[in-house]
Amino acid sequence: MKKRICRNKFLCFFLVLTALSAASLRAGAKKDTGTPAPVVEPAAPSGPVLSGKKVIVADANSTHHLNLYVAYEKGLFSKRGLEVEIQQTNSGVAAVVGGEADIVFNCPTGVITPIGKGQNITIIGQVKIPCTSVLVVPVNAPIKDPADLKGQQLAGLSTTCCAVIAIRDSLKEEYNTEFELVTLAPGAALAALEGNAVKGAILEEPFVAEALLLKDAQGQAKYKTIFDGHSDADGDGKIDANLAGENPPCRTINANTNFLTNRTDDAKIFIEAIDEADKLIRSNPTAGDIVAIARKYVPNVSEQAIINSNPKLGFQIKLDTTGLKGYADALVKLGTIEKNPGDALFAPQFKGITW
Repeated sequence: MKKRICRNKFLCFFLVLTALSAASLRAGAKKDTGTPAPVVEPAAPSGPVLSGKKVIVADANSTHHLNLYVAYEKGLFSKRGLEVEIQQTNSGVAAVVGGEADIVFNCPTGVITPIGKGQNITIIGQVKIPCTSVLVVPVNAPIKDPADLKGQQLAGLSTTCCAVIAIRDSLKEEYNTEFELVTLAPGAALAALEGNAVKGAILEEPFVAEALLLKDAQGQAKYKTIFDGHSDADGDGKIDANLAGENPPCRTINANTNFLTNRTDDAKIFIEAIDEADKLIRSNPTAGDIVAIARKYVPNVSEQAIINSNPKLGFQIKLDTTGLKGYADALVKLGTIEKNPGDALFAPQFKGITW
């Protein structure tokens, strides 16, 4: 029998392709078992695996919390996969103790008290050192020596404010002197000073800077700081000692103990982001973007006051455990707590990290 030969090359090529396709389909049909192809899972991300839940920070606006705002605004939390929500409240410690919030930045004495009473809060990191609260008085105030403060009415945040405790203890122990405290928030304290309702005010930054910017009718400064380690109250050419002590610790970062137990990695990532923000601020505390962030969160303070005070805010995460225990001793003396918790003030999860 003679074989048929395809004389049209293009037709021949088409027939071959068709035959091969049909064979391939038949082969595939035989292998099809009806089982879907396996799904390839993506590789697990490297680094700490976070909970995926928000970290709620209960916050009362203050330039002392600038590292929190910088970390948030610069995306230092989000780049680590951590979602942070800042909730504005004046009851931050209570919110953390009650579990409505996870973290609060606060004056340490306001946290040592609930820790001493066995409540669900602990210290995980420092916010800043030193305490920048100082005594502000009129330029012409007749106060030349610490003993001159005896019986004087001075405005201050509270009897348990770190600066008030330090200054009051120093006056008692070294000069047998005690003043009368008029409890007022910083803005109200400055207003009381302006109205001559008090003889002086223990103010924190940036309210100190705000007070020092005020001028009288002749354009001269109205106020000065005294007994702060930088001033000369009696004009003898010698710098006066700081009644608040040398570099006393200031605010701390504090967490709910249950949050810390259940979400330790999240808390550590949070502190890592704050540490990066600290370094960013310290590199240029008066940079335009840093000042702008401060003004966004604390709009009631002038730009110049922020520029003048930011360099004084020594942001760091390392805890001054000795100084903080000293505050606990002071609270025991005041009868606020029964005993000093000692190292129980600090979160064991952060030993070797912040203390």
